[in-house]
Amino acid sequence: MWMVKNTLRATLTFRGLELSIPAGATYDLDSLGRDRTESSNQVIVAFEEGYLENIHKAARVESDRLPTQAPPSPEGLTTAQFEARMKEFQRQFVSELKTHIPALAQSEAPPNQDVKQLVDEFKLLREHFELERNKLKRANLSDAEVRARMAFLEEKEQELVKNFEQVGRRTETSDGDVMGKADLLSNL
Repeated sequence: MWMVKNTLRATLTFRGLELSIPAGATYDLDSLGRDRTESSNQVIVAFEEGYLENIHKAARVESDRLPTQAPPSPEGLTTAQFEARMKEFQRQFVSELKTHIPALAQSEAPPNQDVKQLVDEFKLLREHFELERNKLKRANLSDAEVRARMAFLEEKEQELVKNFEQVGRRTETSDGDVMGKADLLSNL
């Protein structure tokens, strides 16, 4: 059983799951299938944004779990503990990235190096992202923490790719990063 509560004052609708949860109501997400709901981007975003609150999430039965999956971690973290752990992970990951590429850590401007060195550094950063994802798959963290950290890594990797594609180009925009955020939301 995976009971969640809609914290909004309006009905929360997940079109991809064909599910609507009335304002303040609780719902058992396991009725749709644990794998399906855990992998739903809409559900992930709903938890990240605070639209859904986890009331009770029963651990999976050992026979339902694939042998390569890590055992479930202790649930019951408070929101403050979860946010503190997430901020620490983000800070640590960004500082690790900067230590991997000293030229990027010294300046926010694109490094003044030839294109080959820049491409090599970009490959190193992408490998670091992949290593971090693999560590998360084996980590003893709650499902919500893994999803939140994976979402953070995805966002940072998209920023990296976007910035790499813009190296050497002059762009002028007044919308900030609105289009990038819109692209992320459209993928849901």
